[in-house]
Amino acid sequence: MIKLHTWILAGFLSLVWIGSANAHGDISKLPSSVQVLQYQMSLWINSDDLDKRSGLAMAYYRTGELDKAITELQIVLKADPAHFNALDGMGVVLIKKNQANEALEYLKKAYAINSDDIMIYVHLSIAHDKLSQLTEAQKYLEKARTLNKEAGGDEEDIETELMIVSGK
Repeated sequence: MIKLHTWILAGFLSLVWIGSANAHGDISKLPSSVQVLQYQMSLWINSDDLDKRSGLAMAYYRTGELDKAITELQIVLKADPAHFNALDGMGVVLIKKNQANEALEYLKKAYAINSDDIMIYVHLSIAHDKLSQLTEAQKYLEKARTLNKEAGGDEEDIETELMIVSGK
């Protein structure tokens, strides 16, 4: 009976999975509340998938369930203290919780792991801005824009990220 449930669940997941993972753990183009269910089902099948757990955390973030997001990110970071997405995600969640000092600690660790990620510069900029460290904030934002332009990215991506994470 359990095998049948697993196959039914796998079939359901394949029908619901519309897109691939991208910024902030979007698993599909469905609403974040549905993505929470998608991630939960995926983790039911493989609870050791740290990337999916990090994605679940960001889906919780997008639905405003910040404490649940932190819990999931703590699980990931306990298993892998150098998990870039979890470190970056924890920084983003802590920014939303108005804990910019703590956020900056996680973001600096993420930056040390992957300084090529454009959005880490945006997140560092926001954390510094929240701490009224405007020179640092501007420096990181300019770097994000430069890297984005060099990569042929859309400037709107940075503006959208600024709006989502900073709430401005």
